Amino acid sequence: MKFRQVEAFRYIMLRGTTAAAAAEMHVSQPAVSRLLSDLEHSLGFSLFDRRKGRLHPTHEAAEFFRSVEESFLGLEKLESVASKIRTRTPSELKIASTSAIATSLLPLALQEHKKFFPEEHVTIHTDSMAELVMKLQTNSVDLAIGLELPQLIGIEREFIGNARFVFAARSDHPLAKKETICAHDLIGETVLTVVDNSPVYWSELGGVLSSVKSQIKQRIMIDTSHTGYAMIAAGLAVAVLEPFAARVWEGNGVVIRPFEPAIYYPYGLAYPTNTRQHKSLFSFTQSIQKVAKNMREFDNDCVVMQKQ
Repeated sequence: MKFRQVEAFRYIMLRGTTAAAAAEMHVSQPAVSRLLSDLEHSLGFSLFDRRKGRLHPTHEAAEFFRSVEESFLGLEKLESVASKIRTRTPSELKIASTSAIATSLLPLALQEHKKFFPEEHVTIHTDSMAELVMKLQTNSVDLAIGLELPQLIGIEREFIGNARFVFAARSDHPLAKKETICAHDLIGETVLTVVDNSPVYWSELGGVLSSVKSQIKQRIMIDTSHTGYAMIAAGLAVAVLEPFAARVWEGNGVVIRPFEPAIYYPYGLAYPTNTRQHKSLFSFTQSIQKVAKNMREFDNDCVVMQKQ
């Protein structure tokens, strides 16, 4: 049994004659008759009684036609779905981001993106790095933004730039008077410690502070930079932190200064494999890159993003 044979049978049932079926299929009437004969031979029963040059469906034909029509309606539905997928822009963009990016780079990128997709719904998930990976690998989001991920199965990556970490303290802290801070300046200070499920992310920061580790107080541990900046604003500690969230906290009694030696961490976009190509997502990634390109410096000359 072949599709073309079943198609000929269906058109005969719908149109009543082999001539009408041939017109629908753009073939000759004898070709339709041959397709019908071959189908009957394949099925092992007759579909039509031939009386006085006309075809009369058998009971078997009526029963078989019900299943044939269900199958063709299913195909038509699939064709309709495929057409919508080809022509539509997704109605929702699902983004996962670390909290610092979600309150700094992301709003600026969405402002740019909305110029091109003003009606699109956007859902933003604020997650840790481990949660970002889980959402990407389960296709729960269209993309994620944060520290650049290692090579992982089911995830594609795109580099944004290197973010230079900054020293942060409350505005009335003695170290706020210095133009540049180094590890030696932190001796005797309460310095925030970053905790994460993947401590390898913070190996560079840990290495720089290792020379004074025994001479600083590490009594407060944080897992998000916003929590860290809140502790700093309350005068509980100082820290070397990512620079994005500093944009929010500079107006809340926190000052930032360049830290030497410079500590850079790579940031990037990540996508579930094979999901990046629709127009809206591509446009949003372009907006992210545009904003990151413009996010070069704070007013105090601390470098925020540096392209390799």
